[in-house]
Amino acid sequence: MSDINTWFLIALGCALHGLVAAAPPTAPAAPLRAEGTEWVLQTESGALRSADLVGAELRLAGGAVLRIDSVQHIGASPGRGWWAHELSVRTELQGWQPLCAPHSDGTHYAVVLPGREQADGSLSEDATAFALSCTSGALAKCLRMGYEPWQTTSAGVPLRSTFNACVRMVRADYGGHGVPYTENGHQIDVYDPLGVQRPDLLPGQHFEAGWSEHGAVCVHHVRVEHKLTLAQLESLYPPLRGRVGEVCTEDFARAHGALLFNRSDLPGTVAR
Repeated sequence: MSDINTWFLIALGCALHGLVAAAPPTAPAAPLRAEGTEWVLQTESGALRSADLVGAELRLAGGAVLRIDSVQHIGASPGRGWWAHELSVRTELQGWQPLCAPHSDGTHYAVVLPGREQADGSLSEDATAFALSCTSGALAKCLRMGYEPWQTTSAGVPLRSTFNACVRMVRADYGGHGVPYTENGHQIDVYDPLGVQRPDLLPGQHFEAGWSEHGAVCVHHVRVEHKLTLAQLESLYPPLRGRVGEVCTEDFARAHGALLFNRSDLPGTVAR
């Protein structure tokens, strides 16, 4: 299940209005693909990237139309960071409206990621598809943490599995079925054995869970208890039986295949 800030789009068949209109009516639309966090459209005269496509409209399968309003690179250099897209969606009653709700800084940015989002919320490798995530969505948050799913570490470790583990963690998708058990306002401290993220060790926070791409490998405490208790967690997700509560430590999680860890406030405490 996608979170509310993530839209899944199939690249094959997506056409950019004004850029493919000159093609004969029987010609297929030029496929739009994602490369890193940029859109790329291959034309006879060369490749057009996101910044070249500002003002273009994307007609998607199902009839929805998006417009690329602006694009800017955020990061120290073109080889680092990510491309932020401001997009609008055309509605029948209100005309063009921002695709993304305002972020905390007032921006409406979306991020493009190559791959196909599955029904369980994971992002699989697929050169014919891409996903869009608003910056408040789990996919964009994990990308901005440094877990670029198409990259490998300097030691040759692919980051896709860690990226998907991060998506589970951000959503508190303990069972790995695409069902989130969190809500806005809960601060989490994320870290991993690769050193992409290191623990902040914020006062008052405690080890919550270890995560794999399939969900939590163990859970010390749930993030939002009125959504799910430890007892309910064990009942709903049999693989977690005997792996909740005090038994779940960082060492236990690491021994059971965790790729990512997080700390959070204990249930009942006030989120900072």
